[in-house]
Amino acid sequence: MRGDSLVRLRIFTEQNFNFVETIGIVALARYIFELSVWLHLFKLDPRYGLVYFSQLLDTQQRHFQAERAQLAREVALLKSFDDREKKSQEQALANINDPSSSDKEKQALLSTFNSLSDEIDTEASRRFSIYAKSAQINGYGFQAHLIETKAVPQVDKSLAEITVEKDWLHATLPQDVKALIPRRWQWRQMAEKVGLTDEYDYIYSFTSKLLHATPASITTDQKNLELAEMQIFLKYIDVKMADVEVLAKEYC
Repeated sequence: MRGDSLVRLRIFTEQNFNFVETIGIVALARYIFELSVWLHLFKLDPRYGLVYFSQLLDTQQRHFQAERAQLAREVALLKSFDDREKKSQEQALANINDPSSSDKEKQALLSTFNSLSDEIDTEASRRFSIYAKSAQINGYGFQAHLIETKAVPQVDKSLAEITVEKDWLHATLPQDVKALIPRRWQWRQMAEKVGLTDEYDYIYSFTSKLLHATPASITTDQKNLELAEMQIFLKYIDVKMADVEVLAKEYC
C-alpha cells in the first residue's frame, strides 16, 4: 500500500496542477487527507493493514455488485426498446399490407415505419445506458443477448472469486483484528482515532459546499474558492504531501 499511495499521489498532483481550479484542489485535498488517515492508522496499529485488505475486498465486491445490477437494468431496458420497436414495426407493416390502403397511405406508412427506429434511438440516447450506442448498431435485442452471455458471466465470475477471498479472510482473521473492522466505514470516526478531526471538519465542510448540489451550492453566486481560501488549501496540500511521504517511508 505504501508504494501505491505514493504513485496515486503523484498521478493526482500531476493531473490537478496543470491548471489550478477550485473543484480539483478541493478534491485533491480530500483525497490526500483520506490517504493520510490510512497511513496514520497503520502507524497507530499495524493490524490496520489487515483492515485495509478487508476494506479493499468490500470495495471490490460493492463495485461488481453495482456493475451486476447495472447490467440487469441494461438488459431490461434494451429488451423493452426491442419489444416496442418490433410491435411498432409489425403494426406499421400490417397497415402497409392492408389491401384497403391507398398508394398514398402506404407511402406515408412506409415513411412512418422508417422513422420508428429513429424515434426509439432518440429516446434511448436520453436514458443512461452504457450500451445504448452499441445497441443502435447491433439491435436492442441482440445487444441484450450479448450482455447476458458475455458481460454478465464475467462479472459473476469476479463476484464469486471475491466471495471466496472474503470467506477465507473472515475464517483466518484473529478476533482482535475483526474487532477493528467497522461495520460501516466512516471517515470522521477514523479521523478521531488518529487525531485528525479538525482537518476532517474543515476539508469536508468545503467538500459539501462545493462538490455536492446542495441548496446552498445551487443558490449561491460563489462557485469558486476565494483567493485566501485557495492559498489555505494549497498550503494544506503541501503540508499533507510532506506528511504522507514521511509516513510512507516508515513502512519501507
